[in-house]
Amino acid sequence: MSLVSPQQLAQDRVVTADAILGGRVDLRAYPHRHLVVAAKHSWGRSGWRPLMEAVEHLSNYGWELVNVTSVGDGHLLYAAMRRTA
Repeated sequence: MSLVSPQQLAQDRVVTADAILGGRVDLRAYPHRHLVVAAKHSWGRSGWRPLMEAVEHLSNYGWELVNVTSVGDGHLLYAAMRRTA
């Protein structure tokens, strides 16, 4: 799995929970105050656990959860985050 480039992240404003938990993203240079963390249910695996683990991880670095929603019959999960610091 590859690193998420700062340019891609700044443009998309969306990062996967797996990228956060796998240490493949560096948010120190992220220029925006809001970010969306995405996860999806896959065969035999719920997306809720990695999504909430990523939310907890980011909360240690000055991010707070704003909202959580599911899209497409609940297969895609999104957590809207806001940088507090």
